[in-house]
Amino acid sequence: MTVERFRAFPRGKTCPGTFLRRLNRFVVEAELEGKPVLAHLPNPGRLWEILFPGTELALLPAPQGPSLKHKVVAARKNGRWICLDTIRTNALARHLLGRGAVSGLEGWEVLESEVQSGNSRFDFLLGRGVNRLFLEVKSCTLFQGPMAMFPDAVTDRGRRHLLELAALGEGPSRGAVLVISQGPDTRYFLPDYHTDPAFARAFLETREKVEVFAVSAGWDEDLFLKEIVRPLEIPWKVLEGTDFDSGAWLLIRQGEGAPQRLPFSVVAGVEKSGLDRKMKALSREFGPSGAKVLPIRGFRERTGLLEEALASSADGWERSEDFRGRRLFRYSRHPLSVPAFVETLLQFRLVLQPLGKML
Repeated sequence: MTVERFRAFPRGKTCPGTFLRRLNRFVVEAELEGKPVLAHLPNPGRLWEILFPGTELALLPAPQGPSLKHKVVAARKNGRWICLDTIRTNALARHLLGRGAVSGLEGWEVLESEVQSGNSRFDFLLGRGVNRLFLEVKSCTLFQGPMAMFPDAVTDRGRRHLLELAALGEGPSRGAVLVISQGPDTRYFLPDYHTDPAFARAFLETREKVEVFAVSAGWDEDLFLKEIVRPLEIPWKVLEGTDFDSGAWLLIRQGEGAPQRLPFSVVAGVEKSGLDRKMKALSREFGPSGAKVLPIRGFRERTGLLEEALASSADGWERSEDFRGRRLFRYSRHPLSVPAFVETLLQFRLVLQPLGKML
């Protein structure tokens, strides 16, 4: 559907920067005109698949104290801009709703913003005649190929929103969610059950009471919204058929006898059942040393398929007697800062596992 132009930021002119590192959830260090600067990041997500050292940023002069004089508006991924300002997402949602650009929500009018209901505050209250719709908006920056997923970090708040929207019932006042994917090529949306299975279960449990609308949007070089906004399909059968407590795990460690030039390592395994129990055991054993365990839920193929993919992202590998002879993949820097490793993780999580069930 064609919509009027909308910009990723309301006013001002951006300047090009380069991402260096993330200091906390809301502050990044970037390079601007050859000098390091601190910038506000209005997005609490992990953003592993976007914020690599060297990633191009669009910075907006926006003083927020003596040290934060810029705000990150967008980052470039695969040659395209991704809007990172979650606050701006609500303005985008209002824009789309006002122009009837969300299939299924045509004719609804925004009556109020930031509306209190029960113990939660929802983004919009919509009206159509005597009917009312409490609408929660989610900005989705996690996508790979045709699949988009939300959230990219555990969100107890998001799960609570689903349950409270469901509690409204199916009368004149009810609840709904609008997901806006930043990937213009995405065609499907699912909750990220790899990262937050509790949210995914709530997503399934409330499907009869909370309607979910999902669209994909993209930005041009000047950070204006592209004309075409597409509805996304939700493959419910994939979600219903996925066993969240089976699948693969990736253990990331630092040190542990590693050569100095390759201090990080990754080892992979597959559990046909008891994945969460295995991950907890690994975290207890290696967690105190800063290890991280990443799941690929629902993946039950042979470990070799995953190891072959990891081999292409690693700086080297060896056999590990600690893990019954499994291959140990070595990295010169943290794997989550290595684009090829993150690409492998996304390919398995967002493409091979879910879409494989659709074929």
